[in-house]
Amino acid sequence: MYTDETGMKLLVMACSVLKNEFLATNPDGAHIEFLEQGLHQTPDKMRLVIQEKIDEVNSAGFDYIVLGYGLCGNGTLGIKARDIPIVIPKAHDCITYWLGSLERQQQEHSKAPASYYLTKGWVEEAKAPIATSNEYKQRYGAEKATWLIREMFKNYSRIALIDTGAYDPDQYRPYARENADFLGAKYEEIQGSLALFDKLMKGKWESNSFIIIRPGEEITQNMFFS
Repeated sequence: MYTDETGMKLLVMACSVLKNEFLATNPDGAHIEFLEQGLHQTPDKMRLVIQEKIDEVNSAGFDYIVLGYGLCGNGTLGIKARDIPIVIPKAHDCITYWLGSLERQQQEHSKAPASYYLTKGWVEEAKAPIATSNEYKQRYGAEKATWLIREMFKNYSRIALIDTGAYDPDQYRPYARENADFLGAKYEEIQGSLALFDKLMKGKWESNSFIIIRPGEEITQNMFFS
């Protein structure tokens, strides 16, 4: 449980790829429940797991449930608030979080739409191209794995390491460059932000950037674009 600067008591549930940034904006050491990133591979399963977690919460003592997710391939659509309101940013995915806003994500997309983004959290909790290739080689053999990887990543022309300010990018730069070389893509480092995390944890939920789901309501796609 977490009490923000307004005195509200928050319960936070978030994707594990965002762990470093949430912990960096949580100086009081509040408990945050991190769920495995692999749930994104099956959006329907992700929805069910998050809903089960919400349904397990005892309403006594909590003012809001904060979801450290976004639209996430429609994996959060249909999630219902029970007795406690739910807060979720108007984010497309984790990239919105790492860049600080949807506007900044759209700017980066306009500049380089064929980008694959890396952070410490993504490297450690998800799979970068090289890690995916190694896994496929074990599963399918080298020849088929090479073909699959080329097909999977053929549209990416930039690998971008995002410095969110929650970790030392020097430790991940060599691996990020290695992934760029592996794909034959341009390598770039871009500045991220903790602004969205900070607002989320401090209860600064402006209507243009955050959604509040009242008891009995559910998350819909229109909410992310209104």
